[in-house]
Amino acid sequence: MSLSDLIKRRKNVFFQESKGVDLAVLAINELKDRRFSFKGLKSKYSGVNGEELIELLQKEMNSTLIVYRYMTKVKRFDDQSGKTQIQIKIIGKASMMSRYNLLDIELKIITDF
Repeated sequence: MSLSDLIKRRKNVFFQESKGVDLAVLAINELKDRRFSFKGLKSKYSGVNGEELIELLQKEMNSTLIVYRYMTKVKRFDDQSGKTQIQIKIIGKASMMSRYNLLDIELKIITDF
């Protein structure tokens, strides 16, 4: 648990990380009845349900000209009112090396409160 989580009174903070986007799809399917905000490469979406979000995510990934290696980071926690929230970061690396590259991308997904 980080200091910001402690200040925001988040409970049951749980981190997961994996290669590919399967973890993101599983996390979205667990909270399918909730609404999400999605920040893609070109546009932002809010109030999107789980099924639409998976379709938007697939469109964003297919719209790129470069083939990326994806890594998914999921942070799951309970907020002050006890509702489960998730924050998902999908990081696309363009090069085989782990250093910074201008072509790297980051997609962010959060649940709406």
